[in-house]
Amino acid sequence: MVLSDLSIFTIAADLICPEHCAGCDAFVDQRALFCATCRASVRTLGPPECARCGDPLPPAGRCACLLAASPIRMARAFAAYDRAAATNPVARAIARYKYAGARRLGRRLAAALLPRIPDPAVDVVVPVPLHPRRLRGRGYNQSAVLARLVGRFLGCRVELRAVTRVRHTPTQVGLGTEERARNVADAFAVRDATAVADRTVLVVDDVWTSGATARAVATTLRAAGAVAVDVATIARVL
Repeated sequence: MVLSDLSIFTIAADLICPEHCAGCDAFVDQRALFCATCRASVRTLGPPECARCGDPLPPAGRCACLLAASPIRMARAFAAYDRAAATNPVARAIARYKYAGARRLGRRLAAALLPRIPDPAVDVVVPVPLHPRRLRGRGYNQSAVLARLVGRFLGCRVELRAVTRVRHTPTQVGLGTEERARNVADAFAVRDATAVADRTVLVVDDVWTSGATARAVATTLRAAGAVAVDVATIARVL
């Protein structure tokens, strides 16, 4: 990230309040997401991996692809998500960003995600939306912050309100794969099809667990005329 990419507010914040590691309280360079100790515990994802779903390939080199018969063209994540949140820097970073008001982490999380974008030549970036009730409780949509920053990095359009959540759903935490799919079925709608029709769309979110939410959003986008839908998340549960 170059200096011109930073807002005046962010530059001032860096000078007055230096950045902390996203996984602990150690001071780090303003561009670093983790300190050296936490970084050593992060399992970043990358090749060898499935060219479509991004899952790490087993020794045999074949993937029982998560995206078989899926509306999603490609999916990628920056790092593996360890369910033992108390010990995993990625889980701690997402918890701070998502639930503890550490919105400022979005800039460094987006920068970490950038090399994992499946296809940088997308037309539109959209976030997974929150229901207004949950948005009021949280104060901001963490996926929308990421989407805005990723779109800025890629130099493409960002449609923060292209997709809306029309049904308030219980949290996905603790649900099984089939329960997750039922929970988000028909939960999304496209406000204005002209924003996504005949375009390739990148959906941005924080964590891919079963992929149910991403599939539901992608299904809605494809029904509205999107020619392809990719997904990029900070973390993936493996």
